[in-house]
Amino acid sequence: MNRYYKIITFIILSFALCIDTDGDGYSDKVELELGTNPKDSSDKYYLGSWPYNSNKEIIKGIDFPISCPNNVSCECELNKDCINQNCKKTPRGSSFCTPKIGDIFPRFIGVDQYGEYVDIYDFAMQGKQIVVEFGAAWCSPCQGLSGWLSSGDYSNLKKNRWWKDEYAIIYDRIQNDEILFITILFEDEMREPANYETVSNWHEKYPNNKIAILADEYKDIHQWMKPTGYPCINLIDENMNLLTFTGRGLNAAFDILSNAK
Repeated sequence: MNRYYKIITFIILSFALCIDTDGDGYSDKVELELGTNPKDSSDKYYLGSWPYNSNKEIIKGIDFPISCPNNVSCECELNKDCINQNCKKTPRGSSFCTPKIGDIFPRFIGVDQYGEYVDIYDFAMQGKQIVVEFGAAWCSPCQGLSGWLSSGDYSNLKKNRWWKDEYAIIYDRIQNDEILFITILFEDEMREPANYETVSNWHEKYPNNKIAILADEYKDIHQWMKPTGYPCINLIDENMNLLTFTGRGLNAAFDILSNAK
C-alpha cells in the first residue's frame, strides 16, 4: 500500500507542478518563482512566452565578449592552441578555433521582436531540440525560408537544390511545440548591425509566434561561428551541445529534424 500511495502522491505533485492557471505558457510554480502573477496572462516573464530555465547557470558555455587566446573564434596555428582542439583554416586563409559537434553553444543574450532581451540558455533543459538559424535581413534565401516558416507554404522553396520534401514536417514540429526554433539576425537590410527594429520588422514580415527572433547587435555569434553563407542552421540538444555544426547551409540539421536520408 505504501508504494501505491507514493505513486499517487508523485502523480498529484507532478500535475500540480504543471498547472498553468492563466494559460500564458508558464506554470504557476515558475510564475511564483519569478514573481509574476499566475492568474494574469499579461504578466509573464517574456512577452513572447519563450521558455524559462531556472537551472541555466549550470550550463558551462562561454560568455561574450570572448577572451583570447584558446577560446573558440580565436586565432590559432595548431589544434593544441584551441580549448576544443579544433583549429581550422577559413576560406580566406586565416586559421581560427572553430566550433565542432559536442561543443556548448555560447551564452548569447539578444533583443527579440518584442523589445526584450532574451537569454538563449532559457531555451535549454526543456526536453526539446533547439534549432538556431543565423542570417541577415538582406539575405534572399533567409527571406524565402522565413516565408515558409511563417505560412507553411514551401512551394517557393522547391526550386532550391537543397530542398527535400521531407523538410515540410519541420514547420509542423515547430507549430506543435516539438522543437524550439530561434532566428538570429546580425545585419539589417542595409547591412548595418541588427537591432530591435530589424527583428521587429522581420517578425512583421514573417510572423510566427513560435519563433524567437534575436538581434546579434555586436556580431558576437557571427564572430563565434564565422559563417560563410546564409542562412546557416545548426541543431542543439537541450543541454546546449551542438548536434551539428556548419558555417553555411541547413541540410545536416534539417535531415535530423525530418529523418530525411
